[in-house]
Amino acid sequence: NRRQRRAKIIATAVVASTFAALTLATSFSGGLQSAIREKVGLFYGNAQIRNLDQSSPYETQPHFEALELDSAQWMQMAWKAGVATGPEGMEGLQWLGWQHWNPSWDALVTKGSAPQEPYDVLLSEKLGGRLGLCVGDEMPFYASREAGAAPTLRYLNVTGLYRTGLAEWDAQTAVGLLDGIRALQRWPDSAQGTWVHYGSEGFAHGEFESLRNQIPFTLEVYRPSDDLPALYQWLDLFDANVAILAVVLLLVGAVNLGGTLLILSLEQQRALALLRALGWPSSHAPVALFGMLAPMLVRGAVWGIGISLLALWMQDVTGFMRLNPDTYYVDHVPVSWHFSRFLFLYFLVFLSFTPALTLPWIWIRKMKPARILKSA
Repeated sequence: NRRQRRAKIIATAVVASTFAALTLATSFSGGLQSAIREKVGLFYGNAQIRNLDQSSPYETQPHFEALELDSAQWMQMAWKAGVATGPEGMEGLQWLGWQHWNPSWDALVTKGSAPQEPYDVLLSEKLGGRLGLCVGDEMPFYASREAGAAPTLRYLNVTGLYRTGLAEWDAQTAVGLLDGIRALQRWPDSAQGTWVHYGSEGFAHGEFESLRNQIPFTLEVYRPSDDLPALYQWLDLFDANVAILAVVLLLVGAVNLGGTLLILSLEQQRALALLRALGWPSSHAPVALFGMLAPMLVRGAVWGIGISLLALWMQDVTGFMRLNPDTYYVDHVPVSWHFSRFLFLYFLVFLSFTPALTLPWIWIRKMKPARILKSA
C-alpha cells in the first residue's frame, strides 16, 4: 500500500544519502591531505637529514659527515635567511637552494624559467608583487654568514615567478640552487647541506627508523611533521571529522531502517501472527526481515555510490568546487580515488545497518498471535 511504499522510499533515500555522503567525505578528505602533503614536500621533501644541533630548519648548518645515499632519491638543499629589496620596498626572505633543479617545480612556474646559474632564483608571485620585481630583474639580497657578522650583499637574478598556494611559504621564499648559497656562505667542498628524500613515493616508518640507526650520532632524521606539527595535526583532524560524520550517518540510517522494518512488520502483523500460530519459530524472523532490508540496501547503495562517483568524476575533471587557498592551501577541492578504502567503507556501512533488524525482531518475538488474530 501507499504507506509501505512511502516508508521504503524514505529508507532507500537515507541509505543512498549515507553512501553518497561518506564516499564524498572520504575522497575529499584524502585528496586534500595528499595535495597539501605533496605541496609541503616541495619545500621539505619526505624526510631530511641535518645537524642535530641545528635549531631551525630555515638556517642550514653544514656538516662534514660522509653519507652513502641513493642519489636518485636524495639530494642536498639549504636555507639562507636574509633581507631582499626592490623598487616597492624591503622584505624578509628565505632563500631555498637545491643541489639540482627539482622537476616537480616546473608545474608551479607561472612566468619565466627555472634557475640555471648559482644566483638565479624564482620568486613567488606574491613576493615579487610586494617587492615590485619581475622576470629579468636583479634583486639585492643581504645576509650574514654568521650570527653577529656584518651583512653580505649579493645580487640575485629573478628568472621566473611561481605560485604554490601555500601562503606561508609564498610570502617569503625564493627558490634557487645550492651552489649560490655555498658561494655566499663560502662553504668548503667537503661541507654538506641538509639531505632531503624527495619523489612521489613516501618514506615508510620502518625505513625512517633504519636510517636513523645508520647515520652518525651528530645527525638526525626529521619528517615534515616534526617541523610543522600544527599543520599535520590540522590534517589529522580531517580523518577525525570523517569518522564523526560516519558515526552520525550510520546511527541515523540504522534507526530509520529499523523504523521502516517495524512499520512493514506491523502492516503484516496478521500474517506474521498466523505463521507464529502455525509453529513458525521467531528465530527465523531475522532471515525474513533481512529479505525486506536487502532490496532497500542494494537500491540505496547503487544510487548513492553512482551519484557520488559521478560527482567525484566531475570535480576531478572540472574542479568546479573551489576553496580559499589562504585557508586550505589549494584553490579547489582535490579528489582521491582510493577504491580499497571505498570498498572497506561500503562493507562497514552494510555491517552497521544490520542492527536495524533488532527492533522488529524483538517485536516479533514478543507478539501474542492469539490476541492479534482475535482482533482481526
